[in-house]
Amino acid sequence: MRCLARNKRKLYLCKEYQENNLSKYHEPISLMLNYQATNSEGDLIALGMDYPMYVRIKTDMQYANMFKAGDRVYISIKPSEPFDPLCKDADYEVDSDPIVSLNIVEVTLKKLSGK
Repeated sequence: MRCLARNKRKLYLCKEYQENNLSKYHEPISLMLNYQATNSEGDLIALGMDYPMYVRIKTDMQYANMFKAGDRVYISIKPSEPFDPLCKDADYEVDSDPIVSLNIVEVTLKKLSGK
């Protein structure tokens, strides 16, 4: 149910790379994925009192290798024009490597406004 086309919304992914010991980001990739805020008792236990600062993406296996820890994501705003290679205005960051199960990939994003 979570991966139906009607439930997907647009987000922009900027993949991280290193240049002279500085984290920079590639141009944003536009994706249509399903994401939702963390808001259950299980999230409170797993993430602690900061659970409102997280968003969870659940998607198909084709995106298993797309995300990695440290990548930046634009959800509620569009990337700036011209693109900022430091992605200072991104609103979320991939918190940890994706969790791959039998037929679904789960990615946890952390809001950057808390940093």
